[in-house]
Amino acid sequence: MKKEIRKLHESFQHAFRGLGLCIHGERNFRVHMVAAFYVTIFALMGRASAVEGAILCVCFGLTMGAELMNTAIERLCDKQASGYDGMVRNAKDIAAAGVFVCALACVAVGLCLFLGRGLLFAALSYLTGHLWAAALILISAPLALLFIFRYGRIQ
Repeated sequence: MKKEIRKLHESFQHAFRGLGLCIHGERNFRVHMVAAFYVTIFALMGRASAVEGAILCVCFGLTMGAELMNTAIERLCDKQASGYDGMVRNAKDIAAAGVFVCALACVAVGLCLFLGRGLLFAALSYLTGHLWAAALILISAPLALLFIFRYGRIQ
């Protein structure tokens, strides 16, 4: 039993290490993280229901999971290829297309929830009534851009 718990613990350690590698080394993953952060904030301000929140969480998980798989495929392909290889290029492009399809589906879900269900209007109403929240969002935007474009490059 103790050995099984140790293996489970180690598998979590490896998973968190992989997540850290992707956060540190993959700009697109950071874009997805920042988008998920702001969508979550707007969903909370728009008073999204529990079901709507769950749908958004599934979208975030699918897109970020696809980005993690894409990164793994790209790194394996780069390791195996010694120079240009058309099949490697195709594999990497197909993996990137998988992320793109997931992201498009999430945008469609977001449009349905935020425009169709009125979450965007409710969030904007909240912001007009709570200027401190609007100020925090404005202040956080440059920090989010720094995280996306500079994190991992700053030594």
